[in-house]
Amino acid sequence: MNSSITIDDRERMIITGVKSVESVTDTLITLFTENGDLAVRGAGLATDEFDPKGGLLRVNGRIDALVFTTGKYHLPDNFISRLFR
Repeated sequence: MNSSITIDDRERMIITGVKSVESVTDTLITLFTENGDLAVRGAGLATDEFDPKGGLLRVNGRIDALVFTTGKYHLPDNFISRLFR
């Protein structure tokens, strides 16, 4: 499965290739994609829709940053959260 990210006006985002969503707060969303772990940082963040079978995630809110880690550089749980404190 391929993955892609589409951001519209830094307020709406569609991500494909999502395997699972680890955590969601209004300032940080962490998830696992086909291309590695992804952290989405912002304000007022919320998941609008998640289709685990199709791998589609829709996010609303102000999007400030995206951080990927991959394969052998997989970060342990909570590391991404600590990174953005």
